Amino acid sequence: MIHDRPAAIATPTSTGTGDFNIRTLWALTMLGILFGFSMVDRLLLSLNLEPIKHELHATDTQMSLATGMAFFMFNAIASVPFARFADRNARMPIIALGFAFYSLVTACMGMVGSFTQLFVARALQGAGEASGQAPASALVNDLVSPRNRRKALAGLRVFGAVVVMGMTTLLGYINEFYGWRAACFVLAIPAAFIVPLLMFVREPVRDTKAGAPVEPRVSLRDAWRQWRRSPAFLLVLVGFAFSLVTLQANGAWAAAFLARVREMPPSEIGALAGLARGPGLLAGSLLGGWLTDRLSRRDHRWRFWVPGIMLLLGTPCEFVYLTADPYWVFAPAYVLTGALIMGSNVCVIAICMDVSGEGLRATGLAVALLLSNLLADLIGPTSIGLMNDTIFASYGVLALRYSMAIVACLAALGGISILWAARFETEATRSG
Repeated sequence: MIHDRPAAIATPTSTGTGDFNIRTLWALTMLGILFGFSMVDRLLLSLNLEPIKHELHATDTQMSLATGMAFFMFNAIASVPFARFADRNARMPIIALGFAFYSLVTACMGMVGSFTQLFVARALQGAGEASGQAPASALVNDLVSPRNRRKALAGLRVFGAVVVMGMTTLLGYINEFYGWRAACFVLAIPAAFIVPLLMFVREPVRDTKAGAPVEPRVSLRDAWRQWRRSPAFLLVLVGFAFSLVTLQANGAWAAAFLARVREMPPSEIGALAGLARGPGLLAGSLLGGWLTDRLSRRDHRWRFWVPGIMLLLGTPCEFVYLTADPYWVFAPAYVLTGALIMGSNVCVIAICMDVSGEGLRATGLAVALLLSNLLADLIGPTSIGLMNDTIFASYGVLALRYSMAIVACLAALGGISILWAARFETEATRSG
């Protein structure tokens, strides 16, 4: 049975003592597994972009719409009502139901027969996954004390990376020998076993102030009025958006790039994405989270500095991955890009909740995801498809190299924005 505020679970102390007990570790494990499946679910279309495109007779622009707009726009829009619900009610039921729903849609995606059906399936997947993003991050926010939150968020990536490594490798072989439709069916099966286990996750007491739970009473209009007067919030929002543009766009087209430009088979792509980049994502998230928590005890601005520096370093690594020809050069760069750009996401999510204010953490993160995903969709996967079909069309398969390189520059701009936000560090931004 799921409890909203069980008395048996104490609020973590500010010193972090007792943060990682059995119940907390179980909750982090289950949330991490869900995070991993959400990552694999997003990678599924990317891993199969080429065969799906040819079977459905779609263009690069259409595939970019299915990869980007269909998923991320509906994901962003649905995240706000889910987050408002999560700020007021128990979060695990909506997280569990959302996982069951988008797993079912994933199975249905294996039966689509046209681009329109694929677009609808991706839109429903995005809406379903929105039930777990902000609510899960807000739940982690209450599971541990402020000094350990980034380590806890990075811990989700630990379990998520295990899922990514195993499932992407498995799906790569299934794609090669049984086709992309079989991969959709296989990815949907684990929900039947995972959803019942989520019923054993018990929720912690919410953030407290003066000994009493803080209830979110602020309307979205008042909340936005509060946020727009905060330079730190606005700059983090811009940095988050720019980082997501690169993350979503190049993530959506990475497998297609490896297939077209590198001429790698699906099994090899799956192994590289799972067995190589998976540990890179894990290492980047853990190192970024641990380093931020440790350094921020001396100076709170390190919460901004660490992810900002990671994004700045990720851009040249992306260039090496896109332009270098030897395998021993581009493959490590591919892994390092994931470690830096994806790994910074842990710290940026934590900052978003920090600057949102008490009682608005899930809502603030959801609004950041909404605006960031809308921007990321406009100039992310869709722009790569358009550039491939228009200005770089004469370059053939190499068009992806140039369009992805242009979009990669936005990660550096995001890093600069987050570094700039550190100048506006105030007591309010330390509440997290």
